[in-house]
Amino acid sequence: MKLLILNEWRQWARERRLKALLIFGLAIGAAALWHQLDYQAQLLETRQDAQQESRREWLTQESKHPHMAAHFGNYAYKRPSPLHSFDPGLTPYTGSSVYMEPHRQNDFLFSQSQENGTGLRFGWLSPALVCQLVLPLLIILFSFNTIVGERERGTLPLLLAQGVGFRRILFAKILATFLVFELGFTVFFAVTLGMSRLLMAASVPASTMLYVWSIYTLYIFCWSLLGVVVSARFRSVGGSIVALLLLWMFTAILMPRMAANVAENLFPLVTNYQFKRQISKAIENGLDGHDPKSDRALRLERALLARYRVSKVEDLPFNFEGYVMQQGEEYSSKAYDGQFAKIFDTLEKQKRVQSWLSALSPFMAVRSLSMAGSGSSMESEIDFQQQAEHFRRAFVQDMNRDMRDNSAYGTFETYRLKPGKYAAMPDLQVLTRPLSWSLARALPEHIWLAGWVLVLLALVLGMNEKKLYVR
Repeated sequence: MKLLILNEWRQWARERRLKALLIFGLAIGAAALWHQLDYQAQLLETRQDAQQESRREWLTQESKHPHMAAHFGNYAYKRPSPLHSFDPGLTPYTGSSVYMEPHRQNDFLFSQSQENGTGLRFGWLSPALVCQLVLPLLIILFSFNTIVGERERGTLPLLLAQGVGFRRILFAKILATFLVFELGFTVFFAVTLGMSRLLMAASVPASTMLYVWSIYTLYIFCWSLLGVVVSARFRSVGGSIVALLLLWMFTAILMPRMAANVAENLFPLVTNYQFKRQISKAIENGLDGHDPKSDRALRLERALLARYRVSKVEDLPFNFEGYVMQQGEEYSSKAYDGQFAKIFDTLEKQKRVQSWLSALSPFMAVRSLSMAGSGSSMESEIDFQQQAEHFRRAFVQDMNRDMRDNSAYGTFETYRLKPGKYAAMPDLQVLTRPLSWSLARALPEHIWLAGWVLVLLALVLGMNEKKLYVR
């Protein structure tokens, strides 16, 4: 096995074209790495400065009524992690911040995809994209003639005549390809993480790094198997490379777009206009369309007067305006929750369709698993939005509670917050979810990627030189 592997490497070393391909791959990888490190470093600095400025403005605003202070609002910014330099995932396509204010849940703001126009439609250049798209292509160009080339040169019968088993030849070719690209990927991945950690002054759990490295190792092994299996099945070098390139195009280019179109056609999302219109109708006319806002306010007032046995709201033991403000906030939150739940459910259904279709594409499987491991998946983006929303509700509730408990009815124009109230409101601290939280939402992709490797291994073990060798 060792001699066969070394012989394969010697043949590659003599090929100038293969050396040129390696240089090309390294150049693309270096460009992607430089681009992402520069972008993520600038992003981190910009968001930290913006968060500090937002905090400073909140603390230095003039003393005002609690509800007006709440409308002054707060910003929540996502902090990029070192793994985002390797795989930014969906982060460029979603927003970078959320503006938190009363009465409404705001969408993500300042999406990078909006700033760059049509550029991102062709993909976001990153080290992960290079490993997912370019690396398999290089593996194909190195492995397409591993077996069929030996046949055409007439060296395969010589190897078999020396008593070398056909399966041993196959595995030697597979390992020769796998070891070269696995070593290259490992160095590339280590350099990416090392430089990213230095720039961001943050660390990544060892288990997370090991997981991301493992799925790409499996991906490289999958394409190494595929290249040798196809090379063994075809009678000519031309047929082998055409078949492998068609497989690469189908699994890495056509299938992802087909899966996205199928998912969108089966489970279409509402437009932004429809979403806002449904929210407005739910707040004004009730969640079921039969509970107008004015009727709700009157029922609330009558219920409070009856409970406290008073004849007018001025006699209640708290400020009725603050109480009504919070009740309206809770009602609007229910309206937003209902509509967002429908959107999240649609997104989950779309992702489920794509997860099942990734059985036909190892690229789709590893892309999803890479985003999950890097904390840049759809679930991670939604989780940030929900954490920001929970903070918004607590923040607005605190302002309404101050209005209810510390001010009198009819003093909206004169009541002001006490000194120190602004400083008592902390910034949002976004929780980082553990790796298990992300992986639990990507179970099908694990099965499909492992399935590709097992099926290809079974094909290799089932090959027989008497059936495949053509004189």
